[in-house]
Amino acid sequence: MAALLEATVYVHAPVKDRPGNLRLVSFPHPQTGVYLIPFFSDRGQAEESSSPSIRIIDMTGRQLFEITPGATLILNPNRRYCLFYPEEVALLLQGKALPPPMRVTDYEEFARPLEPMAHPPDWLIKALNGLFAGIPGVESAAIARRMPLDGNELDELVIVVVVSDADAERVGRAATVALKEACERAKTNLDVLTIRPDEGHSYDQLPQVYTRKASESSRTFPHLH
Repeated sequence: MAALLEATVYVHAPVKDRPGNLRLVSFPHPQTGVYLIPFFSDRGQAEESSSPSIRIIDMTGRQLFEITPGATLILNPNRRYCLFYPEEVALLLQGKALPPPMRVTDYEEFARPLEPMAHPPDWLIKALNGLFAGIPGVESAAIARRMPLDGNELDELVIVVVVSDADAERVGRAATVALKEACERAKTNLDVLTIRPDEGHSYDQLPQVYTRKASESSRTFPHLH
């Protein structure tokens, strides 16, 4: 991924635009509705997805990331694409590698009960500071612990996040970015459990560490220039 910062990439912009103003073309994700800015690793792919109303601009990956703060980008959308969420872009610009999120598919893990955590560790609260406020689909979040299967296992931390389908994947990947180093220092594992706002669940009793305020409710798209 580090090579992407210095590589030449190609983006779409409207042919008709004000002089000195750069607007990049975006489109809504067909399933989640989240707006994505497409970019391409070669000009041929950019031309395949172009039209007479679009011009193709080349720049480095670093330049693209620096002018699109807060945006979600998609590399080669018509091939084997790759999404880049804002938290991941920020990490790449810091010269750090992206930690790979791992999806839990062990249903025995899901079945293990969660208990409220009245006093979450300070290192975890600090690492989560501001994370959910920047993701519009998050309504609330709580920290719990998963009970061990037997007396020989350690408790595991779980963040339970009530979030829209549109932002559920981003929550998992953003939490991975924000918590990787903190979890390594604390020598602990942490899972993220996402729940739709309309989904029935039994986690209402968990003490919340984040609740969205009315002033944070609107989804905005960054102005690009």
